Amino acid sequence: MDSKLRISGFIALVLAGLSWLSETAFYDDVDANGVLQESFFLPLTFILAALGLVLIFVSLWVKRRK
Repeated sequence: MDSKLRISGFIALVLAGLSWLSETAFYDDVDANGVLQESFFLPLTFILAALGLVLIFVSLWVKRRK
């Protein structure tokens, strides 16, 4: 079970990295009116990164308890 958690954590971290890359490549800009254009990818990056770290720490904690 701990390896499935660890793999899920790494997948979540990879998805967070891809989300961050798409945010910086397509949306991180200021338009002509001076309004910052952002998308859903920025909060998604933080949510996926936090989820990935939690899953990795839980998998390490489960492994340590065995």
